[in-house]
Amino acid sequence: MASRGTSKQGFIGRWWQSQTDRHFAIITYSTILSVASLIWGFLFLFMLGGYSDPDLQHLVPWSWLAFVGGLVVAFYTAPEFFVYWGQKQILENILLIDSRPEVLRRRKEAEDAADMLGTRYQARLMGLYQVHNINIGKKYRVDAITPMRPHFAATGEEANSLPADDNTWWNTTDSLLSQTLPGLLALRNPMVNQAIIIMSSLFALFLAANSALGMFRGPSGEMDQTLDITTSLYEFSAIHVPSPYYDAVSILLLLVCAATLFSSRPRSSSSEEEE
Repeated sequence: MASRGTSKQGFIGRWWQSQTDRHFAIITYSTILSVASLIWGFLFLFMLGGYSDPDLQHLVPWSWLAFVGGLVVAFYTAPEFFVYWGQKQILENILLIDSRPEVLRRRKEAEDAADMLGTRYQARLMGLYQVHNINIGKKYRVDAITPMRPHFAATGEEANSLPADDNTWWNTTDSLLSQTLPGLLALRNPMVNQAIIIMSSLFALFLAANSALGMFRGPSGEMDQTLDITTSLYEFSAIHVPSPYYDAVSILLLLVCAATLFSSRPRSSSSEEEE
C-alpha cells in the first residue's frame, strides 16, 4: 500500500520527498523571494505610481506578475516558514542548555525539531548529546557536530565563540545571521561579520544619498542627479534624473541592506545574563 501511494505522487511530490534535508532552506528562500517580489510590485504599482508613468509602462506587466505571483507563493510558503522557524528556535534554545537533566527532559521536543529541520540540525543535536554523555542509540546516522560554545572547549573541540564580555556587535561570532545559516561556518568568523557590517552600511548609505541628495553631476555641474537603478537595469545604461528620486529597486535594495545589517548583530544574550 505504501509503495502504491508513493507511485501515485506526481513529479513535484516525489522531488519534494527526496529533498527532506533542504525543506527549510527551500521554504526560506521561496518566502524571501516571494515577499521581495510582493514588495516590489506593491511599491511600483501603488506607491510610486509606475502604472501611470508613460516612460515605465514596459515595467507594469512585470510588476503585476511580481505582485500577484509573490502574493500567491507567500500565501503558501510564509506560514510554513514560520512553522520551521519556530522549530529552529526551539532547537537552538535547547542547544544552549548546560543542564543534562534539562536536556533529557526536552529530548523529544529537540528530536522532533531536528527531524523536521534535517541532518545538519540532527548532527548538532548529537553533538549536544555527546557533550552531556547522553545515549544516542541508532536514531541518527550522521557525524556529530560539537556545539560552538566556550565552555565546551574542554571536550577537545576548538571553541568558535567569544567570551560573553567580548561578544560585541563588532566582534561577535554568534550573530543572528550565523544562527539562521548554521551550515556557513565562515559567518562565525569576526572578520567576516565585520566585512558584512561595513559593506551593508556603505551600500545603504550610498543608496540613501543617491536617492535623497543625488550622487551624480548634472548639466548644471552640481551633484544633484540620482541614478534611476530601476530604469537603468531595464535600459542597460545609466539613467539619471533630478534628485530626490526614489525608484523601486533602490528602495528594495535599501531594505535588504538594512535587514543584512540587522542580522549581523549578536544574538540576544538575555538568557546568558539570567544565568
